[in-house]
Amino acid sequence: MKVDLDHVALGLHEVGPTLSTLVGELGTPVLFGGANMGFKAMQVAAGACRIELLEPHNVDVNDFLARFLERNGEGPHHLTFKTDDIRRDLARAEEAGFVPVNVLLGNEWWQEAFLHPKQAGGTVVQLAQSAIDPTDIDPEVIQAANDRGDLGPMQWWPDPPAPSEHPARLERVVVTTEDVDAAMNLYEGLLLGTTSGFGDGWVDLSWPGGGCIRVEAAAGRPQGIDRLEWTHDGPSIERTIGGARFEFYPRSA
Repeated sequence: MKVDLDHVALGLHEVGPTLSTLVGELGTPVLFGGANMGFKAMQVAAGACRIELLEPHNVDVNDFLARFLERNGEGPHHLTFKTDDIRRDLARAEEAGFVPVNVLLGNEWWQEAFLHPKQAGGTVVQLAQSAIDPTDIDPEVIQAANDRGDLGPMQWWPDPPAPSEHPARLERVVVTTEDVDAAMNLYEGLLLGTTSGFGDGWVDLSWPGGGCIRVEAAAGRPQGIDRLEWTHDGPSIERTIGGARFEFYPRSA
């Protein structure tokens, strides 16, 4: 049984400025991307997990991302976990009292379901299974998708600047919650995270691919994805990038 933290997604009006910062200043390499109904997506490698940048596309067909941006502005949109058996884990979710929504299992290349933020401590959680490696897609598949005009893998984002020679590393995604026990039931019980550290009011959970989520008591703050914590060659600073809170700490010698 395997579940792994795959990526954290940011919803953006346009990906260009955020992509420029992630690559040019933080040194995150571009991986892949494509277009779908309601959004275009692309991903960069960041360390603990990938970061996905989302931009509205084909909103007349599906306007979920446009509505998110209108309601919330730019910022964290969801966490995605990959599983080797989504039907098994959907059954486990229902047994644990969760009610998966927007369940799509008809395409073997990509099957998905979501947990609503009301059930997932303020965070949209996507559970997905894919029969392909998005980093190794046959060029003929890419060409066929491009020939269709608007679906499938392709580069649609602007070319980023040269990557920084001093890359930062994403260490963890921090989620805040008013109910730590419920969050642990989700991230440890259902999504199979392993406790890798803890302190006063927080628990770190890790996954096989190196991903890490810190579950932190909310203490009256909004629930959900609170910040992304990084290490870098510099002082402790905080920045807002793509509507998300980024905290940077000096890299250990």
